[in-house]
Amino acid sequence: MTNTHHSTAGQQDMLAVRYSRRYRLCQVLTILGVIFLFALGSLSLIDNAHILGALLISNGILGLLNLYLLSRTKNVERAALILSGILFVLSMSLIITGGKSNTGILWVYPIAAINLFINRFWPAVFVFCIFSVCSILLLLTPLSFLLMTTYTITEAIRFLLTMLALNSICLAALRSEEQAYQTIMQLHEDDIRQMAYYDTLTGLPNRWSFKSNLQRAIEKAKKDEQSIGLLYIDLDNFKQVNDQFGHEAGDKLLLEFSERLSNAIRPADKLHMPMAGSLARLAGDEFVVLLPNIKNASNASDIAERILAIFNGGFVVDGASHMVYASIGISIYPDDATEPSELLHNADAAMYNAKHNGRNCFRFFTQEIAENLRQRQQIENGLKLALIEDYFTLVYMPIFDCKNKTVVALEVLLRCSSPELEGIGPDQFIPVAETTGLIKEIDLWVISEAFQALSLLQSEHKFKGMVCINISGVELKNENFPTQLKNQLTTHKIDPKYIELEVTETAFVVGDVTNLKILNELHELGVSLALDDFGTGYTAFNQLIHYPADCLKIDRSFVNDLFSEREARNKMVMIIQNLAELYDLRVIAEGVETEAQLTYLTEIGCDWAQGYYLSRPLSWNNLINFLKAH
Repeated sequence: MTNTHHSTAGQQDMLAVRYSRRYRLCQVLTILGVIFLFALGSLSLIDNAHILGALLISNGILGLLNLYLLSRTKNVERAALILSGILFVLSMSLIITGGKSNTGILWVYPIAAINLFINRFWPAVFVFCIFSVCSILLLLTPLSFLLMTTYTITEAIRFLLTMLALNSICLAALRSEEQAYQTIMQLHEDDIRQMAYYDTLTGLPNRWSFKSNLQRAIEKAKKDEQSIGLLYIDLDNFKQVNDQFGHEAGDKLLLEFSERLSNAIRPADKLHMPMAGSLARLAGDEFVVLLPNIKNASNASDIAERILAIFNGGFVVDGASHMVYASIGISIYPDDATEPSELLHNADAAMYNAKHNGRNCFRFFTQEIAENLRQRQQIENGLKLALIEDYFTLVYMPIFDCKNKTVVALEVLLRCSSPELEGIGPDQFIPVAETTGLIKEIDLWVISEAFQALSLLQSEHKFKGMVCINISGVELKNENFPTQLKNQLTTHKIDPKYIELEVTETAFVVGDVTNLKILNELHELGVSLALDDFGTGYTAFNQLIHYPADCLKIDRSFVNDLFSEREARNKMVMIIQNLAELYDLRVIAEGVETEAQLTYLTEIGCDWAQGYYLSRPLSWNNLINFLKAH
């Protein structure tokens, strides 16, 4: 609807300009005409040319009336028609009467030209034809007895030929103007269509256009009993290009990719040739390819392999090489879906499956993916219900000092009792919350509840430790989050030194300005920051100095491999411990499940530890009893 609105508005702008021009022309010509008609009519009456004078003044009065109607109604078409009639009558009157000293015929030339110019082309042609016929009948036929003056045959023919030439020139000018308006309108419509249906960067059809193409392709395939392949392509690592090199470099990469993609799906052998308009850019780094009349699924996989091959060697933009790849999802009509939106949705789901299973690969839509989609929708509905019905609760994992085994902190963990999420844990519903945007609301709920719990622990149970709260990596893009946290601290009257926010290391993007800005703002509030699951991401050791981190949390997988035969794994804990000492960071080991692990961690200087060997997560009542016992 938006595109149609803009197109109509643009056309109205053009018509408004034309309307304004005709309005002013009718207005000015009528005013000038009335002045001349009254002046010449008065002179004619003084010279005893009563008939001519009466005709001129009568036309002048009609002109005044037309001017009044034009100012009141703004109806240019009616005003032009009335003015055209007045000018026609005036012209015929001058031919019939001859005017003063038989010079009236000379005034017919400009009057006839004006009569044409106030009309559009075809009405002007009609006026010209009527005028010509009437002139010929008056000058060259027995109807000349109506004339109050005489013209020689030479004068009559000269007049008619001159009028023919003059009117032809006027009509040609009107026709040129008409064509110019039509050309401008067409160019405007073409521009609007290009904006509405095509991507401005790559020139490819956009989402709106592609949906129409897909609908037509499915209708044809249904009629011809054919199959269609739909490839949904998402670029991997593209975000890093935008973040590190700027959006201009990202745009150049997308343009280069679209050209390579176009070539990849149009191979020299011309097999499985896609229909026109079947390649489209849906949004950002998401593209689709429509393959009509495929014989079997292998036809689609052939094209997918060609597309993956174009990433070999990366993309060079402005001298910098970018290792960008693609995840491709494939759905088949009619096997996977018969409706356009469902077919596109299934291809999208298959693409995400490819992205979560190694990237730089393609996946066909399967029933397993369909089940995952169903479960994802169930989880999303369960989360929304949990927020409305207050189905969320917190449990508390004690964190111990490795040296004296006292409780020094509590990590709050989220649980949900929503009926739709029965048997589904945080490891499953948190990723869904992050992708749907619900995580922001959930994070604020967790923070508020944790602060309220800490306030009670401090006032009623003399708890002196910290509360550790996991926040989503999504918050590192949420510029409102530091302010929201500050408001919560103020509302619950919490000293920020007792709060530690845990962000998983994999949420960090190296060199991301927004990440660093938000981390610094959080650190300035006085809260501690911990890098959770440290060692599982891609943080280079020398980059730690740029992060305002206070603590490293050793991932449980490394604690579990402390005594593994795999040397690279069992040395990771020692490496992280040494790294923490180098940067003066506190270390927490999570996932401690045996005495041997705790003993080793204590010996190498690990500060804090948590895990089932020390304590399981506790409900509020169990936590109070546990703290009393310790």
